[in-house]
Amino acid sequence: MQVNDDSSSFEDELINNNLLLVLSYDSTYSHVQFRRRFRMSKGSFMRLVGDLEMNYPYFQTTWDATNQISFIALQKCTSAIRQLAKGYNPDLLDEYLNMSERTSRKALEHFCYGVVQMYKAEYLRRPTSTDIQLLYEAHEARHGFPGMLGSIDCTH
Repeated sequence: MQVNDDSSSFEDELINNNLLLVLSYDSTYSHVQFRRRFRMSKGSFMRLVGDLEMNYPYFQTTWDATNQISFIALQKCTSAIRQLAKGYNPDLLDEYLNMSERTSRKALEHFCYGVVQMYKAEYLRRPTSTDIQLLYEAHEARHGFPGMLGSIDCTH
């Protein structure tokens, strides 16, 4: 199968790679398997895909001058998540997603930018004193060491 920057037969590629089955709610992967492969719940992933598709033109399906359809948001987000969650080199995803290394890198850049812009107010804020207290309590309950917030050994 030839890898290129367009997705002229994207439906065939999706079927061949079972991408829609993997990512749909009634996929062949259970929720546990999905979490292991993508390092996040299926619901969270689908929310990210939907939010990015609604807010950023890069993730919206388009057609080029030769009337070939672009990669869909699921493909672009899958590429980005696989790179982030598993540390995959973008070149390794060409056979899985039929997406070139360049396109995979571009998807990762747009994904990271979009996630930060959309969620920074809610998730990338300074913790409140209540947040810090909850983190202290959770860490002490799990590891038995109080007051370890910020320790380099306690980032897991």
